[in-house]
Formats: sequence, structure tokens, C-alpha cells
Amino acid sequence: MVAALLLVACAERRQVSGGPPPEVTGFPPETEALPDSPGGGADTTCETVNGGNPSNLPRFVEVELESKDGADRITFGFETDSGAPNRPPWHFISFVEELVTEGEGRPVQVEGEAFLVVSFQAIGVDLSGEEPVEVYTGPKEFTPGYDNLKEVVHLGDFEGQVSWGLGLARRTCFVLDAGKDHISLEFLPA
Repeated sequence: MVAALLLVACAERRQVSGGPPPEVTGFPPETEALPDSPGGGADTTCETVNGGNPSNLPRFVEVELESKDGADRITFGFETDSGAPNRPPWHFISFVEELVTEGEGRPVQVEGEAFLVVSFQAIGVDLSGEEPVEVYTGPKEFTPGYDNLKEVVHLGDFEGQVSWGLGLARRTCFVLDAGKDHISLEFLPA
């Protein structure tokens, strides 16, 4: 009973004019791809990003870091089911004043002068069996010390929402490339 009340209390309500009552869903609405960027594509932004398709719930399997010609890149990789939509999973990316752990809200110290949260809907821990099974088994912290991307820390995996914190040398716009099997952020040189 309590779980049902929490689900309804946390759900998003969408107003529908005329016809059936409002739909209740626990997910944000799907965002549309930009016309010139099929499948999500690549766009430069300095703003908060809230996009993707909540029907794509992939397994989160890897983090890749790369720095080339002064551009720093981080890519979160996924394994998707064959029936998943050809859209990125729901994701939220935003600059914040302070990084905190997912679920607990405990402050996290990360090297850098600017901080970015990258949060996405994915399975990082499989809870379908009797015992939890880690899906993502890689490092929970990276200190590449690149020109702008200084440190990356896993902030948590709570109720199908995986979050990472990025410490940057400076607040920089980024190129976002979000696809069915990846979310990639590239920080161009200053």
C-alpha cells in the first residue's frame, strides 16, 4: 500500500483536454531528436539536457575516456535488448554547484572548478534474481587529469537511475552524442 502511494505521489501527471482522465507515469516524456541529427545526434550545449526514451532500459556496461587534440571525451556504453526503441535511454545532464551521492545526498569531493552530473536510466545492478548482480563491473572513479576533464566519480545506482559526477577544470559547453547504445560528452579545447 505504501509503495503504491509513493508511486502515485512521485508520478508525473499529464493534462489531457477532453476525453480520458490524465495519464499517470513515473517517467519523463520522450524527447524528440533534432531534425538534422537522427537517433539523437550530436549537439553543442551549455544548458541542462533532459532527453531520451524511457522505454529504452539498457544494461550499463562501460565507461570510456579519451583525450585527443585537446578535446576530452567520456562515453557511457550500454547493451540494449533487441526490441528496444532506436533512441537513447532517458538522461539528465546538468552543471551543479556540488556533487552528491544518488539516494543518500552525501557530498562528494571531486577535483575541478566546475561540476557536471550525468544521470541516465539503465540497469547497473541486476536485481531480478535472489542476489544482486553487478552489470557494470568497471572502476567507480577515474582521474584522467586531462586538460578539462579532471575526475569522474560514480555517484550511485538507485532504482534504475545511474549517476556519475564529472569534475572539470572550467565550465565548458559540451558536444552531446546520445544514441541507443551510448551517451557521449565531448569537451572541446578552450
